[in-house]
Amino acid sequence: MTMPEVAIIGAGIGGLTAALALQHRGIGVHIYEQSSRLGEIGAGLHLSPNGMKVLYGLGLDEEIEAIRFQPESIALRHFETGEPFFENSFTGAFIETFSAPFYGFHRADLHKMLLDAVKRNDANCISVSKRLTALAEDQDGVTLSFEDGREAREHVVIGADGVHSTVRTLLHSDPNARFTGHVAYRGMVSVNDLEPNLVEPKMNLWAGPGAHVVAYYVRGGELLNYVALTEEDGWETESWTTQADKADLAAQFKDWNPTVQTIIDQTQPGQCYKWALLMRDPLPAWSSARTTLLGDGAHPMVPYLAQGSVMAIEDAWVVAHYLAAHPDNPALALKSYEEARLARTGKIQIAAWEQGQMMHAVGRGDDISERGDGGGFAKSSWIYGYDACALYPD
Repeated sequence: MTMPEVAIIGAGIGGLTAALALQHRGIGVHIYEQSSRLGEIGAGLHLSPNGMKVLYGLGLDEEIEAIRFQPESIALRHFETGEPFFENSFTGAFIETFSAPFYGFHRADLHKMLLDAVKRNDANCISVSKRLTALAEDQDGVTLSFEDGREAREHVVIGADGVHSTVRTLLHSDPNARFTGHVAYRGMVSVNDLEPNLVEPKMNLWAGPGAHVVAYYVRGGELLNYVALTEEDGWETESWTTQADKADLAAQFKDWNPTVQTIIDQTQPGQCYKWALLMRDPLPAWSSARTTLLGDGAHPMVPYLAQGSVMAIEDAWVVAHYLAAHPDNPALALKSYEEARLARTGKIQIAAWEQGQMMHAVGRGDDISERGDGGGFAKSSWIYGYDACALYPD
């Protein structure tokens, strides 16, 4: 049986993982990217074991080793003293328990790894400068219309076009986005600009009143990525590429631990960015008969559980599984995919916001002593223990 090809809108991490998962099952893809060039922003991200299992399932073991950084542990620290409230290891028993590691990546490195893998399978499957403006379904397929005036006829369409998804808007209208009152700053610092061992090789979190800072290494330890999350009014721009004034950020953290202040101070000019965290309610449905959503287009979430990219990666594996299982019935395939993912992603959307609230409560003086070691990783087993590859095999 010849597998019908699938169109993917968006060549980010979720879209490329979906393309690779489909190719892995012998399904051809057409990827349409609105940008004129392929690439990712200079930010870091973590992939927990549930995401890593998918990348290993796609045969990327060697490529991962060349770009990853493994933090020793997660340490939640007092904002002034830097002393840890608790620390949990990411090595040894953690890897044994969840059957995969917890790694840090530079987004651009991870994106390039996935892009290269997709292009090895089909060098001509990606089209750039293709901004979607309309889609029209009928019983035989989907017609895509682009800003350049061209059209494409496709069998199935996956919208992997991010938090401002055009596919989502065309299918469902854009859900109301509510400003959370939280704002994130991000930056990247070369380790050559820091004193040796200033920041431990861990996922470091400093919690303070109404704010917290996360810092961890990427690119094999060459760069330190940080995100500073604060509570602010009057900033509702939801873009990762809006530059911020480093002096404004430094002023907000002037009373914090010297390590935090040094990290901010060593951020190079023009390399500090700021964006608002917005909340959207989980959608009740993602799919039509031939079109569905994936990643932030389906379930945008605040970053407090580091699961945004991971959920897109899980989605990619599961949607590819069902499209391969039902090649002649896309409506059944997409409905099955949606039913497999709706409850889990919705639960994680809610849990991510609750985690942010808890972090800031600790910073305001909530008694952490009753939590001891923070509960270990037992409370995260429902997230990290999930194995899409085992649940939805080739």
